[in-house]
Amino acid sequence: KVPCTMAAGFLLQFASAPAVVAPRRHPAVVGRASTIGGTPAVTDRTAVGTLSLPSLGIGTIAWNGKTEEDKARIAGVAAAAQARGLDFFDTAERYGASPLSLIPAALAGLGLPVDKSYLGGDCESNLAEWGRGATVATKFTPTPWRRQASDVVDAARGSCERLGVDSIDLYQLHMPDIIQPFRAFGVVDRKDEIYWDGLAEAYKSGLVRNVGVSNYGGALLERAQEHLARQGVPLVSNQIAFNLLCRREGSLATLEKGNELGVRTLAYYPLAMGLLTGKLAARNLRQAVLEKRVSPQRAADLCRYLEGGSGGTAGDIPRNGVLPLLEAVSDVAAARSKTPAQVALNWVMCKGAIPVGGASSVSQVEDNLGALGWRLEPSEVGQLDAAADDLPFDFKGAGFQTTDSKF
Repeated sequence: KVPCTMAAGFLLQFASAPAVVAPRRHPAVVGRASTIGGTPAVTDRTAVGTLSLPSLGIGTIAWNGKTEEDKARIAGVAAAAQARGLDFFDTAERYGASPLSLIPAALAGLGLPVDKSYLGGDCESNLAEWGRGATVATKFTPTPWRRQASDVVDAARGSCERLGVDSIDLYQLHMPDIIQPFRAFGVVDRKDEIYWDGLAEAYKSGLVRNVGVSNYGGALLERAQEHLARQGVPLVSNQIAFNLLCRREGSLATLEKGNELGVRTLAYYPLAMGLLTGKLAARNLRQAVLEKRVSPQRAADLCRYLEGGSGGTAGDIPRNGVLPLLEAVSDVAAARSKTPAQVALNWVMCKGAIPVGGASSVSQVEDNLGALGWRLEPSEVGQLDAAADDLPFDFKGAGFQTTDSKF
């Protein structure tokens, strides 16, 4: 999942509604468990509203294959995940669109007469095929020209069409209404309550089965819950950046507020863009830049987290970066006969959240699956908490992908 900021985020948010494609109709399935026995995802599940979800979700922002080979690989990953009971996929109406490709859409949203034939929604359309039979969550993007509750309803209807379903399992607001282009001139026009009304209308009309929010802090989360409750609509989830490296800047407090309110936290970046897997190496990231597989900005920030340094999104990171925390995670993993990634994901579950991580290969699905069916002991959670608290920095994302721009 990617909260977008700066130029990339501006373009992604300042686009009008994605074009509707002809749907491939099929009934939505709620909380389906795998028919294949022996996988912990069948029994290690969490209730979120009316849904029974595996306690680990899969984010699909990267499930937008550009080549037939890529599409076949992603389809295989999705099939492998569902066969193992990992049948909860998270997407958004904006996933699948690059910032540059959305320039026409952004200008069209400002009322200029330009081509708006491509407006995103690719990941939703792909999930009509790859996610068939899974539980799918998607998101509405607040923008300055979406000014009525009916805009939320219309957007939900468009997502249904692209997903090929009659009703969305979980429909979320992607962020608070923070895109305020005239803020510098003292003009702020927040439409959060209008969007909450739109969620309620979509829920009552049957377009969505459950409603949630994303990137909400504790105070706004409580306001949203109260507003929806007055209309008889339960708020079931809040999706935020949360992991062992991302706890200080309000995320842990927001998770605890969600637990208090009975609103389930979904945690994106549960492995901090791979930093908590123990597999990232600075030399490999630099090579990936040369091969144009990773953007220079993202690689530079991840290298700072690994080695130390200043600048970029990461900010000031001391020498050896995340190494002390990785050593603590690796110690627990070795004692448990688990991988560091499995321990890091399990830590998120122990805090009461559902981690929503990416999966680009079947082997990644298998590794993620190993985080289910067990829980860390309180003493192990405390050990990891202490190691994280000893670091003088938080994970703030990398490149244009940040954790604190909307939350």
